[in-house]
Amino acid sequence: MMWKKLACFILSTLAWNHATGQTEPAESTRPNLVVIIADDLGYGDLGCTGSLQIPTPHIDSLARQGVICTRAYVTAPMCAPSRMGLLTGKFPKRYGITTNPNTQIDYLPESHYGLPQTETCLPAYLKSKGYASAAIGKWHLGHTEGYTPTDRGFDTWWGFLGGSRHYFERKPEIAGLNPSQIQTNTGADTKITYLTDDIARESVRFIRSQQHSDKPFFLYAAFNAPHWPLQATPADLEQFKHIRPGDRRTYCAMVYALDRAVGNILAALDETGKANDTIVIFLSDNGGAPDSPACNAPLKGEKRLHYEGGVRVPFIVRYPANAQLKPGSTCGQVVSTVDILPMMLAANGITQPEKLDGTDLLRLLPMQDNREKRTLYWCTDYTSAILDGDDKYILVPDRAPQLYDIARDNSETNDLYSSHIGEASPLAGKLGSYLTTTPACRYPDAISWSSGLLKQYSKAKPATQPGNSAPNKQAP
Repeated sequence: MMWKKLACFILSTLAWNHATGQTEPAESTRPNLVVIIADDLGYGDLGCTGSLQIPTPHIDSLARQGVICTRAYVTAPMCAPSRMGLLTGKFPKRYGITTNPNTQIDYLPESHYGLPQTETCLPAYLKSKGYASAAIGKWHLGHTEGYTPTDRGFDTWWGFLGGSRHYFERKPEIAGLNPSQIQTNTGADTKITYLTDDIARESVRFIRSQQHSDKPFFLYAAFNAPHWPLQATPADLEQFKHIRPGDRRTYCAMVYALDRAVGNILAALDETGKANDTIVIFLSDNGGAPDSPACNAPLKGEKRLHYEGGVRVPFIVRYPANAQLKPGSTCGQVVSTVDILPMMLAANGITQPEKLDGTDLLRLLPMQDNREKRTLYWCTDYTSAILDGDDKYILVPDRAPQLYDIARDNSETNDLYSSHIGEASPLAGKLGSYLTTTPACRYPDAISWSSGLLKQYSKAKPATQPGNSAPNKQAP
């Protein structure tokens, strides 16, 4: 009789889940999630994306063990709105964010510059399923009460709230930087040795703290490397003494340190036995910056622009427990950082809220070709763009619209607008509808910044890989 009662219970549970549209995965099937995000990393500055100068053996090994996405996009070509889109599963214009909080406007309170409290972040969703969540590193999504990581669902916090800071302890203040202090709610040491190594150390500490837990976890390891200021350790600089000019040498050393940090995080997952059940995602928050020696080859443009060099990023996913994800494979399907949150909701049987812009990333990753048409939007102050399938339509206010076939021309060298106006019209309609049915800029940027953006568009061109005068080190 006992087995009959058990069978009835299981059937009734399945029927309830079917009726409500929800499933309840077993605790053991709920994946851990580690998101490792770089800051202003050039698209072509990894071994696995074509770098001739920078050996990145740990990131390359992650690509060999997982899936590398060749058409992966962020939700904005700059730090804060890009990271907001990842954590909310929405394009940031949905809640009025179109730029970084660069300029303090006298009629707006400081709290107005954070991620609006109307938006729910990924760790808040996961908390209901027992996840422990940690944010380590750069935040940049609000620094006042109600807007910090622990206010947005993270249990563990170690890092800085601003958009950038120096990499060493007690360096002189650098003009234009937000001198964010290291904060934590764990009691851990906040003294800095070299910030990239320190963020890795605290990420490893969190992973090890979860070793004997039967609950899943989410680690958001948000690095600020290789964001300005260009600062590297003497030992890392020594690895690139053959590189000239000096700023490129320092940048290479910073990416090299970032790769070491990724290796430390991956090693901690192996050592704790968590690697098999953990989704690891590595990406950059946008393209390399125009004022840094980053290389976005073969793409056109850089940070702040809606060309591919600003919004297409390196994107690697590893999940050993999922047999559909073949190690060393390539995904040519268009994917976006807005797909990360829906992926975790689906993995936990959480019904996806309305008005999310993403879809389940794990469903898309096995696709080697761009089989599912996606529509992505970007908006930065007065400029905007739409990618609809393979067609990309860009609006910059001081010139005619631009139209590119991204599948055939990812360097955006052949503007098709004048010869394909008929094809551009539906894209103009979709983009116009998006812009007019979403909130206006929550905080606009300085006029000088916006005018400078137009000049940046005029100078944009496809990047090429710098040569290397010394042999690259081999990946392990």
